[in-house]
Amino acid sequence: MNSPTYDTPCIMIDLDKVERNIRHMQQIADDHGIGLRPHAKTHKMPEVARMQIAAGAIGVTVAKLGEAEVLAKAGISDILIAYPVIGRDKIKRLAALLTMTHITAAVESIEGVEAVAEAGRLAEVPVDVLIEIDSGFGRVGLNPGEDVIRLAGVIASHPWLRLKGLLTFAGQSYDVPDPEAIRRTAEREVGTSARMAEQLREAGYPVTVVSVGSTPSSSFAAAIPGANELRPGTYVFGDLMQVKLGAHELERCALTVRATVISRPAPDRAVIDAGTKVFSSDGEDSPLGTGRGYVPGRPGITLEWLTEEHGMLKLAPEEQGLAIGDILDFIPVHCCAVVNLTDRVAVTRDGQFESFWNVSARGKVR
Repeated sequence: MNSPTYDTPCIMIDLDKVERNIRHMQQIADDHGIGLRPHAKTHKMPEVARMQIAAGAIGVTVAKLGEAEVLAKAGISDILIAYPVIGRDKIKRLAALLTMTHITAAVESIEGVEAVAEAGRLAEVPVDVLIEIDSGFGRVGLNPGEDVIRLAGVIASHPWLRLKGLLTFAGQSYDVPDPEAIRRTAEREVGTSARMAEQLREAGYPVTVVSVGSTPSSSFAAAIPGANELRPGTYVFGDLMQVKLGAHELERCALTVRATVISRPAPDRAVIDAGTKVFSSDGEDSPLGTGRGYVPGRPGITLEWLTEEHGMLKLAPEEQGLAIGDILDFIPVHCCAVVNLTDRVAVTRDGQFESFWNVSARGKVR
């Protein structure tokens, strides 16, 4: 690295790979004539959101109002809040956001509808809304059927709301064993949403948006008629979880944790300066058998276990020459959780340091 202020542990972002990942997903969307609205909870950085939009994304998705506030202040002009807005303070914040940028809000309850409508009234700005339905994940969202049609009627009664369509998330795609099972999950996700959209149209609600897609399911969902918007997030960086699912390749993983060996207490054991406060404890171990991370090209290094500040390595015989002070780069299990644990990332191009980017929406969980 050629930065005088560089230190470990640090999150590294390879911009060449990021750009390739963005182009790859955008091409999938373009090839099937479907809008791409990436989920910014993965990267939490306006710089990456701008790259995605410049490549052809129609806007971005966020989970929380705090993420939307950061991106709106950075000039992102079309944001979907794919999370219920509940609570007086959040109504006021949503009203402020409506005066800054175009917001679409997901709703799945009368209480949520009333909250968004009140924000629209306060801002004197009509709010586009999507009804969230459950396509099998069992998290939030209405079961398809009459409850959805009734909620559409409530939305239609509010002068500050405009029903645009439906949203769903097939999170169960993370729990299936192979790409064929992911494809079947995507078929259910799109099919359930398309049928519900048609029922709404038959009931007199001219919905135009059917929004679906996680990173594992998006490449399949894009090719299935019935949806017109995709919301993948993790694809922009990739991680071992996506590699396990067959949704990403190791060679395209753009985010790594750079750490320093700080101890060599035994020939087959080393310790690095990054633990759960850097890697997080989310997700299952590496599908490559290397524990909580993978050092590219070095399968003899296993990130066996973590405490808050330490990462314990188990070393195969060919790796026992590792010394205190050596630097290692690890592909983590779950990149979204890693990004949210750091204030800034080091971005590189052609293997050379370019700059530090602040993770501006880091910790924005409200």
